[in-house]
Amino acid sequence: MLQKFGITVFLHRQKACINVDNEEYQVVPYKSIPLKNILAQNNIVLNKDDIVSCDVEMPIKPLAKIKIVRVTKEQKQITKKVPFRVTWKRQYNSNLRNVELQKGVQKDIKRTIDQVFYNGIFHNEEVVDDKILSKEYYQVVLFSSANVVEKIYDLSKAKRIEVIATAYYPGDVLAWGDGTVTVLGQKMQRGIVAVDPKVIPLKTRLFISGYGYGYAGDTGNLIKGKRIDLGVNNEKEEKAWMFRKTTVYILEESATY
Repeated sequence: MLQKFGITVFLHRQKACINVDNEEYQVVPYKSIPLKNILAQNNIVLNKDDIVSCDVEMPIKPLAKIKIVRVTKEQKQITKKVPFRVTWKRQYNSNLRNVELQKGVQKDIKRTIDQVFYNGIFHNEEVVDDKILSKEYYQVVLFSSANVVEKIYDLSKAKRIEVIATAYYPGDVLAWGDGTVTVLGQKMQRGIVAVDPKVIPLKTRLFISGYGYGYAGDTGNLIKGKRIDLGVNNEKEEKAWMFRKTTVYILEESATY
């Protein structure tokens, strides 16, 4: 009897220590009782990601120092844009200014990340998911007179209109003012486009399929509704555009072409 009492006193003197939530618990170790039971007795609840310094299924030893790290996670999403990669291009140098039509791929990487905190202090990040979204589209690049990129237009976001096109040229006897001066008082040249201002506002930058860059700088008596008249260099080009269906992309209104 005295021997059992002595063992109990000895164990009490060799209590184990549990550190959790900035508190310290002094507990009595028993050979047959696992740590998880002792935690429950002390109302210490473990979360699924918490880190325990020893096996909760096993009994604890006298004088053991047990640490429980509270692990929490916060999820966030970040989007990384991969620069537009050109897969095809074509230059247009004869319409008012140098432009380049480019086809390419734009990729967005949407990454889901778990930020991991140990006892409320940032520890590391874990990538949970990566999604790559690819978009293939055309863009028009405008160059300045010094051949420096001035502006880029995404054609997938531009308003587009299906129209019937004709053409006229400087000296065309059927054109107003012999086709030499536009209604805006500008010199008529290849790239100037006559439009119906009710459909396409004057002083609008355009891109026209099969023709290239254009500027809405003129009108015409017969140019009504979804009709355009393209400025070209000569009669041969005019005939090539006789009542052709084409697509006009509205880039933006601008005081200059």
